[in-house]
Formats: sequence, C-alpha cells, structure tokens
Amino acid sequence: MFINSFTSCSGCISNLISLDIFKDLLEKAEIIHFPFIMDNTKIEECDIAIIEGCISENEQIKLLRQIRKKAKKVIALGNCAVFGGIINLSKEKSGYPISKYIEIDGIIPGCPPAPKTLGNSIFQILENKNIKLSERNLCYDCPLRGNLNKRFDKEIDTLITEGIIGARAIPKCFLEMGVLCLGPITREGCSYECIKLGIPCEGCMGPVKKDYTATVVNFLSLIKLSEDLRKYDGIFFRFSKPDIER
Repeated sequence: MFINSFTSCSGCISNLISLDIFKDLLEKAEIIHFPFIMDNTKIEECDIAIIEGCISENEQIKLLRQIRKKAKKVIALGNCAVFGGIINLSKEKSGYPISKYIEIDGIIPGCPPAPKTLGNSIFQILENKNIKLSERNLCYDCPLRGNLNKRFDKEIDTLITEGIIGARAIPKCFLEMGVLCLGPITREGCSYECIKLGIPCEGCMGPVKKDYTATVVNFLSLIKLSEDLRKYDGIFFRFSKPDIER
C-alpha cells in the first residue's frame, strides 16, 4: 500500500493513524510508502494508493500520474483530494481534486472523514471491495429534523449561530431559524458532529451526486438567501470551485 499527501493540513492522515483499525491496516497491508512513518520515497508498484490532499502545484501532477501508473487502485482520502479543499477560499491559489488529473477508484470524503466512515472504508479496502458511501443527505436522520418544513420560506441571512453550544439548545432546523445549513445537499456520513455542537452543516462531505459547486448554486437558488450572503463567495468555494479563472 502506498499512502501519500499533497497540499493539505494532514488532518485526514492524522485521523487515519488514530483509528483503532489502523493497527489492522499495518498487519494486513504491506506499507511501501508513507512519509508520516517511514523514509522510503520510491514510487513502487502496489495494489492500493491512498492519496490525501489537493493538487495546487504543477510538479504535483507528474508525481500523481506516476503513482497512478504504479497502483492498481487509487483512493482519494478527504475533502481536499476528493473536491479540491478549503484552499479554494483563497483568491491567489486553487486546489484541484486528484480526479482532475487521473482516474480514481474510490473516495472517502470529509474534512476530515468521520471515524466511522473512514473505518468502514478502510475495512472495505482491506477486503478488496469497492467503497460504499451513503446516498442519503444529511437531513435524512438529522437530530434537528423534527417536523421539517421543506419549503424553507424564511429568509436565510446568517452563516453561523452565536452562543449556542449543543444541538439540544437549538429548537429547530437551522434553515427554519434563518441560518444557512447545507444539510439538504450534503451526503450523510459525518455522524452529525457539527450539528451536535450547534454548528450548521458546511458541506464537507460533498454532494451525493454531481458537481460540488453546481449543487450548491442550485440549492441556493431555491431558498430565500439574503443579498449579503449572495455576495459571499465563501459559500460557493468553501471546499471546491469551478475549473475556470475567477
């Protein structure tokens, strides 16, 4: 197994190392490249390559393609590798998903991926199975779902809540409170960790289907978003942005 990081905060790799199942990974898979724990820098043939981080420099493209040639399967680990990542909030740099440059065989989304999703994905990799992710959105089983009003008539004028700690202190769905939450278009699998802390979903698990930014744009066109929030690029480019000049 080949594990490599490109432009990232290394949070996804850190989560991987902290999993209880990581010891099983070390026992069942021969790790031939993993800068976090070994010095070998050679790119050798392997069954599986797990790649963390986005592509933000031209020299990274060559290395990525070399890895693809040597690996039977390539898995994108974390939001940066899957969608491009939070670097896209920058007006100076862009981060691209590894799938822009090579074919991939699976994704493990999240910023970082939730332990349950990451652990299940690693199990599936070790059993030589395709990674299976939920095809339901975050709202499906959200702790704040209650009697959800799907019309979302209230104007959305707030990005985050203030002074709320824990979902129990929140009376209803964020959207019904006028707080932007991307739960309706975000894949479930994060264990609702942000929601439980009283923080609305920012979409780090990405959409269930289709392009990230296009999905966000379509969703925002269906709700009453305030004029101020419509001017805030961070909503659209929080974790990805179109492959065009801004």
